[in-house]
Amino acid sequence: MKVNIPHIFTRDFPYLEKVTFFRKVLYAFMLFTAITMLPIAQDLYGYYGLVGTRGFDLSVPIYEQGTYALINVLNHPANSIYTWVFLVFVIGQLFFLITGLLNIWPRLSGVMVFFFTINLVLKGYIAMTGGEMLSCFLLFYLMFIHKPKSQGFFGELQNILNNAFYWILLIQVCILYFYSGFYKLYDEHWLDGHAIQYVVMIDEYGSWLTIPFERSYILSAIATYLTLAYQLLFPVLVWVKKVKVPYLIFGTLFHLLIAFGMGIFTFGIIMIICYLLFLDMEQINAIKAKLRRRKTVTDNA
Repeated sequence: MKVNIPHIFTRDFPYLEKVTFFRKVLYAFMLFTAITMLPIAQDLYGYYGLVGTRGFDLSVPIYEQGTYALINVLNHPANSIYTWVFLVFVIGQLFFLITGLLNIWPRLSGVMVFFFTINLVLKGYIAMTGGEMLSCFLLFYLMFIHKPKSQGFFGELQNILNNAFYWILLIQVCILYFYSGFYKLYDEHWLDGHAIQYVVMIDEYGSWLTIPFERSYILSAIATYLTLAYQLLFPVLVWVKKVKVPYLIFGTLFHLLIAFGMGIFTFGIIMIICYLLFLDMEQINAIKAKLRRRKTVTDNA
């Protein structure tokens, strides 16, 4: 069957409902994590917080620094005087996450959520996981995916942006998995099966859920090699319809163990949220239906 590649990018965007659902789930999770961070917001994002300042090069004019100046605002020396500036970013992120969830000013909300989030992440990076940085990439791509407002040139341009950045989202996740697995091949502990065992021996990454892997080399080796295989094969098997759903279910369990067993919560949950992009709308609607039924049962209990 001949594939018309230009048509893939110029056709009416067929995945808007799926991306809209993905965006709402991502925003909802980010809103939850942002609220949980409020008690330590000053320690994370304040100019004199735990991280300190990574500096802002005043010797180079802002217009020559490009976009970096826009995502490094909280490190500007002026914040040493105006120490309340971080609150603007914290409140701004919360506000536009809510407006985005409510579909109020969707385009503006998308841009502002990205702007506030990436500044906060770069300021509080020492307490962040790969999940927060991945969320910044996702938010950037999502800025360009919206329902076309009009027909004609601008409608066609929006379709092109929608189709292009939808595939960029999918490719980003595939690249993340592949290179994560690929670089593990350079580590002898991943090759000899001890990697998981050694990781969970670190107090910060261990819990009662990981004790079996710490005590048994066999379980550690199984988990180590399954992790390698899953990450390296993800860019291929996720496109195979017959194995995609069980494959993603395994990945969900894998990331739940990372989130709750190893304490890398944000990364584990955001990776699970990314799986929504690889599901068909029928599968997503089935998930929605199950969530609605569960809510109904809870409300009636």
